[in-house]
Amino acid sequence: MQKTRKKRWLSVCLCLAICLTVLPGHKEAQAKVKISAESGIVMDVQSGTILYSKNIDKKEYPASITKVMTALVAIENSSLSETVTFSYDAVMNLESGASNIGTQVGEKMTMEECLYAILLMSANEVCNGVAEHIAGSIDGFIKMMNNRAKELGCTGTHFVNANGLWKKNHYTTAHDMALIARAAYKNPTFAKITGTKRYNIPKTNKAKNGHALYNHHGMLYASTFPQYVYEYCVGGKTGYTSKCRYTLVTFAKKDDMTLVSVIMKAPNSPWVEPNEYTDSTSLLNSCFESYSRHKIRNETLSTANDQNLFTKFSPIYNSDTSPLSIDADAGVILPKGVALNKAQKKVDFYESAKGGADGEKIIGKLTYTYNGKEVGGSEIYYSDKGAPTLKDSIDMSEWFDDAVEKANQEPFPWKTVIVFVLLVLALGATVLLLVLRLRSQREQRNRKTRYKRTWGKTRRRSTRTYYHRRR
Repeated sequence: MQKTRKKRWLSVCLCLAICLTVLPGHKEAQAKVKISAESGIVMDVQSGTILYSKNIDKKEYPASITKVMTALVAIENSSLSETVTFSYDAVMNLESGASNIGTQVGEKMTMEECLYAILLMSANEVCNGVAEHIAGSIDGFIKMMNNRAKELGCTGTHFVNANGLWKKNHYTTAHDMALIARAAYKNPTFAKITGTKRYNIPKTNKAKNGHALYNHHGMLYASTFPQYVYEYCVGGKTGYTSKCRYTLVTFAKKDDMTLVSVIMKAPNSPWVEPNEYTDSTSLLNSCFESYSRHKIRNETLSTANDQNLFTKFSPIYNSDTSPLSIDADAGVILPKGVALNKAQKKVDFYESAKGGADGEKIIGKLTYTYNGKEVGGSEIYYSDKGAPTLKDSIDMSEWFDDAVEKANQEPFPWKTVIVFVLLVLALGATVLLLVLRLRSQREQRNRKTRYKRTWGKTRRRSTRTYYHRRR
C-alpha cells in the first residue's frame, strides 16, 4: 500500500516537473524545429529579430544565393534604364553547366531586364555583364560587394565572384546572408523583381525572340515541384552546386509580418525529402504560429514618459507636427500572448547626427528587448522640413541632455502613490471613528451623571413631602 502511494506521489511530482519545464516557453520552442540543412536562420525583415537559428555563424558556400548581393549592389549603383552590353569575357567565362539564358557576345539589355534574368533564372553570364558595366571589371564589382557586406554588419563573408560559382574562398554564413537578404528586400525594386513569377525580355539586338524567364524558386512558382508551393512566399533565390549543395533564401509574408529564411547546405535535392523547401516551410510555419508583431508609431511614443521626445520642449510641437519620427514600418516581434509593455524600452541619442534620406537626420535609436534579446525598434529621425526648427524654441544641447535624462527616467510610481493615499485615508478614518467613539462615551457618562443628580433630588423631595404629611 505504501509503495503504491509512493509511486503515485512520484508520478505527480514528475508530471509537475515536466509542466514547469515545458509550458512557460512552449511557444518559443515551436520555432526550434529540426531541419536537414547544416545551418539555417529565420529573421524578421522589419525589425531584424532572429526567430530561429542553427549554426548561423558557421561559414558555408552560398552558391547562387550570392546573387541577392549582386542584385542589391547593382540596384543601388545604377538606374533601371541603363543599357548593359555583354563582353566576350562576361559571356564565355563560365564553367560547363552553369545557369544562363543564352546571352550572346555584344547583346544589349537594360539593367532592369538583367536583374530579372539574375534573380529569376540565376543567369551567371548576366551577373558578369552587370558587374563589368557598373564597376568596369568583375574584380571592382566584387570589392563593392564585400564593402557593402561590411556596411550591413556581416562578419563571416568573403565574395570572390558575382554569381556564386564555387570557389574555396567564396563563403558566407546564414546570419550574414539573412542581413544581406533583409537589406535587399527593403528595396522596393528588389522586392518586386524577386516576387515575379514570369517575365519576358523582348527582342534584343542579338535575340529575335527575346528571353522567356520564370522564377526557379519552387515555393513561389509551380514548375517542376508544384508540391512545394507555399501560399505566403513572396520571393527568394535558389542556389546549388555539387560542392555547395542546396542553398535557399525565402521571403514570406503573413498578415503584417514579413520573414526571411536562409537554408545553407541542405543535403538532399528537391526530389528527396527532407530538403531545402521542406526545411524552409517548417521554419516559416513555426515562426508564424509562435510569434506576433506589434507596431510602434509616433503616437505610441508621444504618450507617458516618452512625451519628451515630441511635445515637452515647445507648444508648437505635438505628435503630428513634431520634427521627430520613427520608421513607418517599425515593429516589435514577441512570442504570441506577450504584450508590448512586457518588453523593455530604451532610447539612446547619438553624439552626432547621421545623414538620412530626404534631408532627415538620424539622431538616435529606440530599442526594445525581451528576456535580454533585442526584439525590435527604430532609428529616431529629425527633420525640420515644413516645421519650425528646434533652434526657434530651445537650445539644441540642452534639448539633447534633457531628452536623454527624461527618456531613461523611471515612470512615475502611480501604484505606490495610490497605496499611500489609501493608507492615509484608512488611518484618518480610524482616527475619526476613535474620536467619535470617545465622544459618544463621554456623552453617555454625562447623561448618567445628570440622571443620578436628578434622581437624588427627586427622591429627597419625595421624602420630605412624605414626612410632612405624616406630621
